[in-house]
Amino acid sequence: MEFLVFGEDWGRHPSSSQHILTALMDRYDVTWINSIGLRQPKLNWRDINRVREKLYATFSRRSLVKISNTNECIPSQAPATIIKPLVWPVAQAPLIKRINNALLNMQLYRKQKCRIIWAALPTAVDYLDICDSDLVIYYCGDDFSSLADVDHHYVTEMEQQLIHRADIILACSPALQDKFPASKTWLLPHGVALSQFAKPASCPADISTTQPSIGFYGSINNWLDQKLLAHLANARPGINFYLIGPVNTDITALSHIPNIHFLPAKPHHQLAGYLQHWTAAILPFIDNDQIRACNPLKLREYLAAGCPVISADFPAVHPYQPLVTTATSPNDWLRAIDSHCQFSRSERQAYAKQAAGRIAQESWENRANAVIKLINSKLMSEKTDSPS
Repeated sequence: MEFLVFGEDWGRHPSSSQHILTALMDRYDVTWINSIGLRQPKLNWRDINRVREKLYATFSRRSLVKISNTNECIPSQAPATIIKPLVWPVAQAPLIKRINNALLNMQLYRKQKCRIIWAALPTAVDYLDICDSDLVIYYCGDDFSSLADVDHHYVTEMEQQLIHRADIILACSPALQDKFPASKTWLLPHGVALSQFAKPASCPADISTTQPSIGFYGSINNWLDQKLLAHLANARPGINFYLIGPVNTDITALSHIPNIHFLPAKPHHQLAGYLQHWTAAILPFIDNDQIRACNPLKLREYLAAGCPVISADFPAVHPYQPLVTTATSPNDWLRAIDSHCQFSRSERQAYAKQAAGRIAQESWENRANAVIKLINSKLMSEKTDSPS
């Protein structure tokens, strides 16, 4: 069995697709196709730089790359083959679509084994005809209809086509699962690298140990409730608030507050050190369709590290209550923060033990095994149903 994966650029961030496929790499061949995009480029500096990055990645080395060294920001393994396609994102003109297909087809290996397509982007539907697949999986990890920086009309159209073409649809949350045909859709929640986050780690040098600390890591984007964060930091000046990750939105409302600290994105294997030495970790999200449909990877990572969690109230955190304290008002947030700041060492240890027990069966390896069991069952049923 071999996997052909349409995902984000390998190494840009440790996505659920990267984690699941990494757990399968010791058993199956994996070819990873870097992002084919979710919107057409525009004439602005951000998109010009992104096009420049793509061109440099393609022409600085061969566009078909055998990987021997991994990026430290992603899981410890990498696919044997990474394809860097030079295609025009979300092409609409038939001629451009044909050119895109021809360019990618030149980079694909001839199929050697039963080939499984793992499409984590709806735009992969434009390339299915050249992939010579035995099974198509649509892995839906986001509500693409509500994501920022997406050509929603075209991507929604492509998603409908992919739903029709897919043999299996995997959704990371019940809200996403409900969007798709029940006959071929399964819930596949995110997992966690249990040993990585539970292993004791030293305290990073860029956080203070003399004051309580509240932390978040991930994209600093418009789904964070900046008004809430400003209120909490101003109300508790003796507590440090750490926000780790790339800044992709205007942070003027927070940048002048002295106890809010913005730190750059950290390699994935270093995150446990922050969690284990923060007083609490937070999910301070606004309430919108995207958040109600999301299933944050970091939630289980917070728990695996034994770090108490305070969160906005959205469906993905409900199964983890009371380990996750949900807050629906600024006063709720402050009460939860004050409570966690009073944890004794023994209470913290008891929390970590309870959290570890709660997520003990939610490793990425278990998620990957569930995928293989489903694939084998589907292939077997198709073989049985086919005429002899």
